[in-house]
Amino acid sequence: MTLRILEAAMKRVLFLVAIALAAIGCGRSAFFDFTGSATYAEALPHTKRGEIIDRFESKAQISAGYLNAIYPDNKAYSSSETFLIGLYIANDFKDKRKQGLNNPNYALDLNGLNFVSAEAVDKNSPMLKLMPLVNRWNLYYIVRFPAANATTLNLTLLEKDANKSTTISFPKANR
Repeated sequence: MTLRILEAAMKRVLFLVAIALAAIGCGRSAFFDFTGSATYAEALPHTKRGEIIDRFESKAQISAGYLNAIYPDNKAYSSSETFLIGLYIANDFKDKRKQGLNNPNYALDLNGLNFVSAEAVDKNSPMLKLMPLVNRWNLYYIVRFPAANATTLNLTLLEKDANKSTTISFPKANR
């Protein structure tokens, strides 16, 4: 009888040791192996997504990474509020000159101000491999807005005809 109790106790101890070893093995290194980069992990809390929905149908989706917060020491972002924007519009124009941010039916603003510049990002750009919420359907841009004095940045995508919008908010990065 005592031998069975001892065997059962040993099995429990071995089970607990196995769980502890598995938990230790799935620590920090497993996370970085999965994501592939420390930049991805840094960008995750500064990347958000919004969607314009009409009658249960997705009309447009926006994902935005706030580059000032992701790369606080990068001088290229110090004079503006800069975002990596991914934009998907369900019934976008076939004409590339009217697609994405150039679509006349949509507008993008930050705290009510229009963007200063928007530069298309190639789908093969190494930058996209480091960022979360990237997919093959979006068009990507580096979008710059005037530097804001507000503590919260509200990035709004507006569908003009339907007067529907989505807003994603970011705390302003410290400079």
